[in-house]
Amino acid sequence: MQNQICWIETIDDAEADQDLKKVFDTVRSPQGRLDNLYQAFSLRPHTIKPADDLYRAAMHNEANSLPKWLAELIGTYVAILNGCRYAQAHHSHNFAYLLGQSGLAPERAHEILQNLQHDNVHACGDKRDVSVLVYVKKLCLEPENMTATDVAELSMQGWSDGEILEIVQIVAMFSYFVRVINGLGISLQ
Repeated sequence: MQNQICWIETIDDAEADQDLKKVFDTVRSPQGRLDNLYQAFSLRPHTIKPADDLYRAAMHNEANSLPKWLAELIGTYVAILNGCRYAQAHHSHNFAYLLGQSGLAPERAHEILQNLQHDNVHACGDKRDVSVLVYVKKLCLEPENMTATDVAELSMQGWSDGEILEIVQIVAMFSYFVRVINGLGISLQ
């Protein structure tokens, strides 16, 4: 029978030994769900918690100052640029929810996501938000061409150095995860 999680062997939650179960329990959703991503790491359980810690630090730490909807949009855009349906599905949903929580209509989230799908970043918001998306695209697709001017353009739009660092960390972290997901064929099912 073919593995339903990904293209390599995994250890199922029900078959996990006590040590792996402990690790799995640290990364479960509040509803008790274990993401396929972390089950795909099961042959090397020592990598699960550090990967989750990085994700939580970049996306959910209270010391971060980027709006949470923007952090999710950055992650979704990295997934779109890398053709990662798994991350795109998870994080576009989070983005839409958080954007709605900020007071914008749900239709606006759909419009933004459609514009990103069609490489129309300039229709995704004001000049300040668009500057982030332009930066994200270049860092994601042409990292060797990044210059101090790219950072200066974000600064000119009012992004602080700390926020720029958060943007870079989210792009780098999602770039790692989408490569793991795409490289192992991790399933949404």
